[in-house]
Amino acid sequence: MTPATVAIVIATPAGLRHLASPSERAAAGPAEEVLRGLGSAVRGASFWVQCADPAARARLTSYLWGVKAEILAEKAE
Repeated sequence: MTPATVAIVIATPAGLRHLASPSERAAAGPAEEVLRGLGSAVRGASFWVQCADPAARARLTSYLWGVKAEILAEKAE
């Protein structure tokens, strides 16, 4: 089994969600699903990305902020 190289913790109003993935790409989808599943409650969500590669960490963090903004924009319509 391949050890996880990316860990994401998403703090939601209902508690913490821990995601571990072997790659940046594999981490993005499940994290987006968790955020989208929150609906308008995503406003109160925060997240932390841990990864040995600073560039990958920055990309994932930016991507997840973008997903959160997109969900909030959709709810505002």
